[in-house]
Amino acid sequence: MHVIIWSMDYEEKRRKQALRIFVAEAGMVISVIIIVIIAVMAAMGFFISSNGQIGQSGLVQLHSLPTGASVELDGSTLFARTNLSRTLSEGEHTFKIYRDGYDTWEKKINVYPGALMRLYYPRLFLQNRTAETVLGLNQNDAKLNLEFYSPARNREYILYALDNDSTWHLLDMRGDKVKDRMLDLSGVLPGMVELAEDLDIEASAKTANNSPVENKKFKFEGKIKRAEWSANAEKILVEVEYAGQDSWVLVNLGDVSKSLDLTETFGLNFERVEIIDAAANRLYVLENQHLRQIDAGNKSLSKVILNNVADFSNSGSSVVYLKATKEKEGDATMYEIGSYRDGEEGSVPIKTVEDDAAIKVALARFYDEDYICYTVDQKLTVFYGMLPSYKEKSDSDPEIDLSGLETLIADYDLPYLPKNLGASPDGEYLVASAGERLMVTDLATAEIANYDAISTNWKWFDASMMYALRDGAIIVWDFDGQNQRDLSASRTEEKNLETLNYPVLVTANNRWLYYLTKNEGGVLQLTRERIWG
Repeated sequence: MHVIIWSMDYEEKRRKQALRIFVAEAGMVISVIIIVIIAVMAAMGFFISSNGQIGQSGLVQLHSLPTGASVELDGSTLFARTNLSRTLSEGEHTFKIYRDGYDTWEKKINVYPGALMRLYYPRLFLQNRTAETVLGLNQNDAKLNLEFYSPARNREYILYALDNDSTWHLLDMRGDKVKDRMLDLSGVLPGMVELAEDLDIEASAKTANNSPVENKKFKFEGKIKRAEWSANAEKILVEVEYAGQDSWVLVNLGDVSKSLDLTETFGLNFERVEIIDAAANRLYVLENQHLRQIDAGNKSLSKVILNNVADFSNSGSSVVYLKATKEKEGDATMYEIGSYRDGEEGSVPIKTVEDDAAIKVALARFYDEDYICYTVDQKLTVFYGMLPSYKEKSDSDPEIDLSGLETLIADYDLPYLPKNLGASPDGEYLVASAGERLMVTDLATAEIANYDAISTNWKWFDASMMYALRDGAIIVWDFDGQNQRDLSASRTEEKNLETLNYPVLVTANNRWLYYLTKNEGGVLQLTRERIWG
């Protein structure tokens, strides 16, 4: 049997097969690359418009208090509830948030291409609330007024004292039931004067070590000019005026015997004292235009950090300052705006300004970046990034290195001359103010809002909202002046109470709103409303 084999060019066949395999695999690789590129571009918000142009959207993260609220976007109801995230096209969009039993929040926002917009601050207030009295502050003597009244920064405590009283009251607001703890300051504060009356031991005061002072009682004849809480609410820094002298005392609320009279301890008259760390163990002090640092734990005072300081602002241990510097030839003194980093041997000048200008400085820290802010007359400038490090000048390194800073706002024209410049509680917003006129900069977006508040006595309601009292009503609004609401309009009035112009407190769990009222008998009352839940 004979088998006939047709002749073929097997080498050519192998080349064709290899080429087909290469083309197929290359096509697959290219397809995967294109798909990945498209997916990455889509994740970054890029899209192709109807006219064939490539655009980029922005991402909006929307939270609310309470959660589970319905959302309308540009007039259309979304099927998802808060909290949620959405990619949106560049430009202006309108959000409306509402929930049964609560009021409504609405705002227009600008979405920027490739940018993340965090709307974490919308707050809805429970409707048909009832005001209830928690305790009477001066119920034993309605003629007494408050010496001071101060809510803690962490929104978990309130500290108050009545006129002439040596006892302070620390109110614990962390639960639904308010707890009242009394602190005896008779051996701690300047201005505590011993009374001549003989009293029994049970009615007597105590010294700083909490041992009873037999047959003695004290009254406070000084004045509390300022009270500043530490972030952890374990201490409070108070400025006391007595007998024509101001004293600074760091009061330890856990153990008053460990309190520290800074003025007496160091024998210096401090013009300003500012807390550095969360526990108030370290403080910046300004004395005779010298900036120093105090370690309260070991009761030590540092050498002079900066001389000729006219003003300063600190965020933690970092400082931005204003100080007089060398004179011009035959002319007035110049002022230097600069920064200082804790532990370094010197400061870094940023700008020199003539002394006839009105200058304000502020320092904020937001999302791990420093924001150096200053106004020169009616012009605002903001830098952000990392504070520059000090380097000794030399022939080889004569220039100041500001490469770690970028310009957010440069010489923005303010509509008025600011009297104050400062940051919000969490450092997210910069406020330049003159009475009731406010200019608020959102440091995350560099957007600036100019508006008039309802009162010169405005305060922060939480990290992003402000409030003021008008005719006994608590009026709240967003940092940019929008969503103004009268909280009394959604309250069920059951008692004839006068709302007093003292700070209000929203508890850390956002459940309760506390404020002070006075009844017809003149008794000061801590009153509250459930605003959530």
